[in-house]
Amino acid sequence: MDSKKQKNILNITFISLFAALSYIALMLFFFPVGIMYVHFGNLIVVLAALLIGGWQGGLAGSIGMGLYDIFNGHADSSPKTFLLKFLIGLTVGIIFTFLNNRKKYPSLWLLISGLISLVISIFLIVFGNKNNFKGDISILAPIFIVIGILCIIFSLLKNKFSQKTASAIVGASCGMLVNIVGETLWKTFQFWIAGSSFAAAFTGAALAQGSTLINAGIAIIGGVALYSVLQKPFSKILNK
Repeated sequence: MDSKKQKNILNITFISLFAALSYIALMLFFFPVGIMYVHFGNLIVVLAALLIGGWQGGLAGSIGMGLYDIFNGHADSSPKTFLLKFLIGLTVGIIFTFLNNRKKYPSLWLLISGLISLVISIFLIVFGNKNNFKGDISILAPIFIVIGILCIIFSLLKNKFSQKTASAIVGASCGMLVNIVGETLWKTFQFWIAGSSFAAAFTGAALAQGSTLINAGIAIIGGVALYSVLQKPFSKILNK
């Protein structure tokens, strides 16, 4: 069997595998927490993008999580899911590959990510207190603070983490940022067509991303941790 045909078979096999895993992750690990929900679907997309490639991981997430929406009463949001999950995987793969190929620990990228997260948390606190959104801010601001501190710590631990692991963290974080932006824009559109002004729609959408942020944290931490364990056996399979 020629190498190109073998590679195509591996792609189809792994895309199917991770599509099934993302669907199962939503079926088995979907927990309501108050008005929010926690799931492991994005974790599978991040893991797939790191292990088998960006577009492959994104396509797997699109298929698995998109079909979950269709078959479980969320067909109206399935187009958004198909697009966003593909973009998550694609972004993770592109950023990870770029940084990993540079063979240099991405301290600066991690530091910038941490500072941006801290700035966002400060903005949320000031904006929330000014506009009486303290309930929402009490959820969102601490999440950004924790993410910011963790990124800064990772940027300083050059001798404790491999360059590949650090690159995976930055890639996963960028993928989740794409998801947060996409979910916010989708929610803004929903509020806007329901009659809200654009400013009110965007504010409400941004402050309704508690679940998205929590699931982003789960995807980054869990996806990178599992990648660290599985990268060697997968690389052996993919490089045969």
